[in-house]
Amino acid sequence: MTELPSKDTPVIREFWKQQNLSQKVTILFILTLIFRAFFSLNIGLIDDEAYHWSWAKWPQLSYFDHPAMIAWLEAITTSAFGDTYLGVRLPGFLCFVGTVILLYKLTRDLFDDWAAIFVGVVLLWSPFWGFGGYVASPEPPFMFCWVAASYVFWQGVREDGKAWSVKKTWIWLGILMGLGLNSKFIIALLAPGFGLYLLATPSRRKDLLTPWPWVGLLIATVLATPIFLWNHLHEWPGFKYQFHDRHTGAKFDIGRWLVFFGAQLLFATPFLYVMIALAFATSFIKRHEARWRFLLCLTLPSIAIFYPQPLWAEYKPHWSGAAYTLLLMGAGAIWSQGLVWGRRQIVQARSKVFTWGVGVFFVLLALISYTPFAYPWIPKAYKLFNPNGEWQTTYDFSNEFTGWEDLGRFVNRRQREIHAESGSKPFIAAHRYENTAQTTWGTKQKVYMLSSTVSHYTVMQSPEEMNNLKGQNAIFVSTEKYPADPMEWAAWDGCDKETLKTFRNGIHARTFNVYFCRNFQGITK
Repeated sequence: MTELPSKDTPVIREFWKQQNLSQKVTILFILTLIFRAFFSLNIGLIDDEAYHWSWAKWPQLSYFDHPAMIAWLEAITTSAFGDTYLGVRLPGFLCFVGTVILLYKLTRDLFDDWAAIFVGVVLLWSPFWGFGGYVASPEPPFMFCWVAASYVFWQGVREDGKAWSVKKTWIWLGILMGLGLNSKFIIALLAPGFGLYLLATPSRRKDLLTPWPWVGLLIATVLATPIFLWNHLHEWPGFKYQFHDRHTGAKFDIGRWLVFFGAQLLFATPFLYVMIALAFATSFIKRHEARWRFLLCLTLPSIAIFYPQPLWAEYKPHWSGAAYTLLLMGAGAIWSQGLVWGRRQIVQARSKVFTWGVGVFFVLLALISYTPFAYPWIPKAYKLFNPNGEWQTTYDFSNEFTGWEDLGRFVNRRQREIHAESGSKPFIAAHRYENTAQTTWGTKQKVYMLSSTVSHYTVMQSPEEMNNLKGQNAIFVSTEKYPADPMEWAAWDGCDKETLKTFRNGIHARTFNVYFCRNFQGITK
């Protein structure tokens, strides 16, 4: 009879050590997700969340700013849970959880447990991924598809004898890329990354000679049909905006690039940004290793496009975030295992400098980000350090999540009063997509955007519909963040202004300007 090994053997001790580690990490991650769920169910919507929620109220095949996935998902959840924070944010939260799980598993496949823990902590607690990761926007479903497609591709090309078949890999990639395209166009940048990896890996080049990569491409194209159909029906506004208008019209400007670079340091935090940069450099230096070549090929297209972009055109600082998400795995490996280039030790394993550097920034930014929602302390701190300064409610970012339900009740009441007094029900309007979206959320009514600036609202407001509004009265909304005189944006006989102020814990939080305007005669600005 074979004697079982003692629990005191090194192998068993290491086994139980890993088991305890896994349990602790699981508990930590679950508690963090519970906290995030509680947080997301108790604060108001940010502007873009209200914008995307409003899409779900009038479902389309696609939309001007982005494809339709987030609206389709929210249409399902708000049908089940109503127009509540749960109904709006549930799709983003579930996608965020899925992203964390898949990236954790992929990091373990590529490197080790400690690297995976590092990645999980960053995703859950960094200001960029942790705070914005589950916002109700196109990003969460896009990031889930981005990470899921990367995970599937690695399963198809791994070299440890556990690789998926070419057929299975590319059918799943076709599905995930198609769903991703219906979330955000940036996922298309994974496709050249897949091609680069196959071409750079002699043992995988033969995959390109099989029909399956092209079957995957066909599947993705078919699933993306709603995007093409909607744009065709509306004279291609989304394609013009995403692939031309956003990338032209600005002159070469090194200063704009420096601002972009500063935003990267802010979003990632400086120590983590250095680790991400080291991961990208390491992926090039160690490209002979399959796992590092995988990171290089899948992130190179995004880095090559979005880093030069600010030199010649306007940009969004989060566009490179998808590439950073994959490079986090390399950063985790550097933190876990250290980094040696040639004979030179660049980073020690679990370096205290990087551990404390990343941790301190995360803790400080988490406190700054979250505590104002619990209590509005920033105005008091401002007065303490600048007693003679003039406080503006816009200085406190947490104020932007508040007040819109109060505004909605105020506007709906005024609309009923005006209707009863005049016999004519005024329509509701605003001049920017942010105010239009938030007023729609607050009132739960259709709100018209009175501006020549293009948004999904203006694309969907037909000339006939706008012409039918002429001669009618309106309630026009603006805020202290986006002030506007309705007489400058449209032709009216006249407008009367009312001011609504909202408060948090007795402290002034928002100022809304509500105008009653008579006889709409068309947009002028």
